[in-house]
Amino acid sequence: MRTILLFTISAILLISCGDRHPKQAAASLPNFKTTPYFYVQLKGTLAGKNITMELTKANPAMYRGYYSYEETGEPIAIWGNLDQNKMLVLYESTDEKEERFFTGILDSAGVYKGKWRGKGTTYEYTLTPDMKETTPLSVHYGEDSAKLLPGNPASPVAVATNAVIWPAPTLDEETKAFIRNTVTGNPSLDNPVRYLRRDIDSFLVTYKTTEKDIDTTEEIPATASWSADADMRVVYNHYPYLSVESFTYEYTGGAHGNYGSIYKVLDLKKKKVLTTEDLFKPGYKEALPALLEKAYRRVFWVSEENTLKDQLLVDQIPVNENFFITDKGIGFCYTPYEIGPYAMGQITLYLPFTELKAYLK
Repeated sequence: MRTILLFTISAILLISCGDRHPKQAAASLPNFKTTPYFYVQLKGTLAGKNITMELTKANPAMYRGYYSYEETGEPIAIWGNLDQNKMLVLYESTDEKEERFFTGILDSAGVYKGKWRGKGTTYEYTLTPDMKETTPLSVHYGEDSAKLLPGNPASPVAVATNAVIWPAPTLDEETKAFIRNTVTGNPSLDNPVRYLRRDIDSFLVTYKTTEKDIDTTEEIPATASWSADADMRVVYNHYPYLSVESFTYEYTGGAHGNYGSIYKVLDLKKKKVLTTEDLFKPGYKEALPALLEKAYRRVFWVSEENTLKDQLLVDQIPVNENFFITDKGIGFCYTPYEIGPYAMGQITLYLPFTELKAYLK
């Protein structure tokens, strides 16, 4: 029997943003202990340096997001959950050889206080909500599952989850419509419940079509069970710019699943999704690969003695349209197989604006 579970509870962060959103009303922050899904921007210091954290709780157990140091603006991915002591543990992915993580209490007011551990040391931190310069967003979540062989107790199962960020209702109608259309790609999808339902149903319907391929006279392989997970995260949020990530993972049989992130940069003032041509002067496609190679060698510790082709599938890293911006730089993302083998995973290369001055408009 097919099971259906769809959560559409949202948490909305609504506070006054002055002249930036003239039609946006003021409201209070939610209770972060009881609100199931939310997005919040936190600010504070770590090791004496100012940091900003974009934190999203987009499913019942997992917290995800990014934090960055003010001096560099480079987003560092974080993810985690509550441990047995109700402490929020957020891991980061900056060093494969050593775990680096936040451990603290996220209280009902959104204050996140605890200790960061890494680099052989420990630093205390206190991060507090700061939404003065942000665009308020809500978060919605849905999940569903379906058995491939409903009458068979050993039936394989497909599970699909999806989470989406959505414009807060206090935004003006034009801004809300622009964010919705960018998220869904369809102006008619103005309801997050319908949007989540559509994507989840599409995956499960496709799964049901594989029933004819299952030989029930033999043991059903584990690969007959499918899964799909999608969510959205905020990378940078400072009006008028909003950088968002849409992450998807799908396993539909075979040796491994496929995954990847798609980034978009929204200019909320101009109501435009930015492209590289909006940011750079002519000739940037020829100039930036050298800077991307430099960034790649730094991130992956590749010496000048080795060529890119020694590790990658390309001999030059191209500029693509899968990018995000912060106030300090731009990051280009390359999904598995785009420039490197699957085993390398997704590759993100961040270029500070200080290195791009000659090419920026």
